[in-house]
Amino acid sequence: MTFPIGGTPPLSPSDASVTSDTQLPPPALTKPPLFPDPGALDEVLYDYLRRSDRMGWSAYDLVDADQLERLARVDRLNEAQRAAVKTVLYVEDHLPGYLSEYLRVMTDPEQPDEQQIVNRQALHYTFRWVAEEDRHAHVLEMYLTKTGLCPKAELDADMLRERQTAYVFPYQNIEQGFIYLALQEKATHLYYRALAKDVDEPLLKSILTKMGADEASHGAFFYDLLIKSNRGDLDALARKVSAVANDFKMPVQSNLLNYRRQLLNMMRAAPSYKHPDVFADMMRAVERAAGRYDGESLQLITPDLGPFAKGG
Repeated sequence: MTFPIGGTPPLSPSDASVTSDTQLPPPALTKPPLFPDPGALDEVLYDYLRRSDRMGWSAYDLVDADQLERLARVDRLNEAQRAAVKTVLYVEDHLPGYLSEYLRVMTDPEQPDEQQIVNRQALHYTFRWVAEEDRHAHVLEMYLTKTGLCPKAELDADMLRERQTAYVFPYQNIEQGFIYLALQEKATHLYYRALAKDVDEPLLKSILTKMGADEASHGAFFYDLLIKSNRGDLDALARKVSAVANDFKMPVQSNLLNYRRQLLNMMRAAPSYKHPDVFADMMRAVERAAGRYDGESLQLITPDLGPFAKGG
């Protein structure tokens, strides 16, 4: 039997009593799942914002006259380390471009209303994160100028030059974007920790330690959110992480002028930094979660911060 194209099968004699009023409605279209999961986002956002409140610090306290006199020993920095501090500043100072791109993605009017509501909730993280990253740029700018490592006019010109390259967020899919940001924040955390270990300048060590703790907290937000949103299928999450990691590039690769030269200086300044550790660490986090997920606080990538206890 053939059916009319685009139509329905003709009624058989036994179906003569069936009318259009009694036909079953067409199946409803399945909506794509929301990401992040709203319940997971609420949990992780609570942890992050409370942790951020308790970890707060001021650039003015770290680079005041007393700290400069008591701790600063800039003569102990080699040329590669001085150049690396500038490069880190250029990366952190690219925030106007970063924020514009994240806002563009997270406020896309073409997304369904339910997803826009979730995106607005996620922006509570974004605005705090941007403030903390801006604090990193500010403290490094103050450090370089107040220690005499770089005249202010020269540094202003350098920062303006480095900011000319537009930043384009590499993912339109929100979940892939969050995986990318998790890897990016972890890489930054590990680099600051390595640079703090490898320099012999007490004030810079103190600054990098504070910055590294912030980056660890940012990474914890993304890791925890990804795992809790995928708690039903962490194998699938591992595959998504691998897909993003295979094409992963830090933002500096597209934005820094003379990128290869600056990257080489960064590696010379912090020889204990190992970039492959970034991907290995995230995969270990997913494996640990699959083995002992308990729905509560996960000590994922931040053993130096410790677990966050509500009400503690």
